[in-house]
Amino acid sequence: MKKWGDEEGVPEEAEKTAQLVCSAQKGDQDAFMQLYQMYYREMYAYAAYMLRHPQDAEDAVSDTVVAAFESLKKLRDVYRFRQWIFKILSNKCRKKRKQYVQRNKYQDPGREEMDGDPLKSISDGRNIEKEATDREWIRDAFDCLSEEERYIVNSFLFGGYRGEEIADSLGIGSSTLRSKYRRALMKMRKKLDE
Repeated sequence: MKKWGDEEGVPEEAEKTAQLVCSAQKGDQDAFMQLYQMYYREMYAYAAYMLRHPQDAEDAVSDTVVAAFESLKKLRDVYRFRQWIFKILSNKCRKKRKQYVQRNKYQDPGREEMDGDPLKSISDGRNIEKEATDREWIRDAFDCLSEEERYIVNSFLFGGYRGEEIADSLGIGSSTLRSKYRRALMKMRKKLDE
């Protein structure tokens, strides 16, 4: 079995990413910009789904990029850049979600709020009450998942990634990924059945 350290065992994209990370760690800002461009769309999609607000998603991605740039030299395994930057993004999203909870705690319960939920704009207007209830159930079901499970489900359903790509990004095998995906869907189904 070839390891990522072996020349032939490294996927071409992973090798390119690793070279860019090494250059960026040495101060090459163009290399860091290329890394940013490679992962921006995926990071934004993840943040937008987690936070359900486009501006907050932009902020989370921006904060992540700044944090990654400032601490890039601390990254030891250049082949795990993607996992590393997504861990930072996940933490930024989690922090933002905690701020939502704090803000909602002190908000006037009688006040109408636009929370930026992208699903609100996809209504035919026929049964708004049912749609709102369905959205809440789906959010609750999604919230019962671990961060890794959310990432897997989000990547499959909304990111459009293939199983091999997701497994590779997490550093796990394809069969392990399939098991985790099925388990996550079962957890969501169980929560929805309640």
